[in-house]
Amino acid sequence: MMSEELLKNDTNFHFDHDYFINPQPFESIILYQIGDLSCKGGYVVREHKQFCYEISYIVSGTGLFTVNKKSYPVREGDIILNVPKQLHSGKADEINPFRFFYMGFGFSKGMDEKDPLFLIKKMFDKEQQSIVRDHLGIDLPFIHIFKELISLDQYSTHMMGMYLRQIIVMVYRNFQKNFSIDYDPHSNTNKTEQIVYRMINYIDSYLLQIGDLTEISRQLHYNYSYLSRIFAKKMGMTIQEYYNRKRFDKAVEWLQSGEWNVTQVAEKLQYQSIHSFSKAFRKNFGVSPTEYQALLGSTKKEQCNIKKG
Repeated sequence: MMSEELLKNDTNFHFDHDYFINPQPFESIILYQIGDLSCKGGYVVREHKQFCYEISYIVSGTGLFTVNKKSYPVREGDIILNVPKQLHSGKADEINPFRFFYMGFGFSKGMDEKDPLFLIKKMFDKEQQSIVRDHLGIDLPFIHIFKELISLDQYSTHMMGMYLRQIIVMVYRNFQKNFSIDYDPHSNTNKTEQIVYRMINYIDSYLLQIGDLTEISRQLHYNYSYLSRIFAKKMGMTIQEYYNRKRFDKAVEWLQSGEWNVTQVAEKLQYQSIHSFSKAFRKNFGVSPTEYQALLGSTKKEQCNIKKG
């Protein structure tokens, strides 16, 4: 857990809620601290022993998290789980420092086997892996909690309790190596079609979190060459082509909304540079994303003039 004393000169901002003196109970969850920390380059989280469970989520940037003297490189989309008595420290990258959400909590002593979180606590206590990729969008319940903390009302405690449970369950699911979609064993769909559908579902669901398409192989527990072969045979396109098509669909959606500029769209879709994004977009649509936005602007202007006329 972090001390305010360490954060004065080494952070861009720190939204911290500290309940160490008066821990907040949410049914079987005890909240000690929750916050959002944006670090400057080289920021250090000094080594300390965990007295509670802690979940951290890397929102952006890179750096290192160390658990029991073992260092793990972390990047956007990583979840770090710390359990009581572990030694924990961290350091933000000098050039691309991380921003992360964090939550320090415990489980009530009176929790029994009837509580759905009982098995999750057992898994947390036994889990040997400290870092896992997020495939479920764990940032959203964090953001919802921060909104509740900014605008407290009579229902905020109830809402925060739900979001805290959601975060814990999502972390549990992300750590379950065999977590995948269950299928009806009596379905008429044959095995190959099921596997192809699972690939499609995985890309559709985790489009913005996929760092490398070989992740699909690890998630589905099949050789990537085999998956590529059956996907192309069934879909008439490669996995890469389907992935690119979905990214272009998302790019067009965002460019049309005007919510993001071209650089932001390129970053969110994990292109290495705006140049590589523009090149791929032009190859697919015949115009650059900037030209596409200009065309959208001209069309809206013409439609506006027609309405006025």
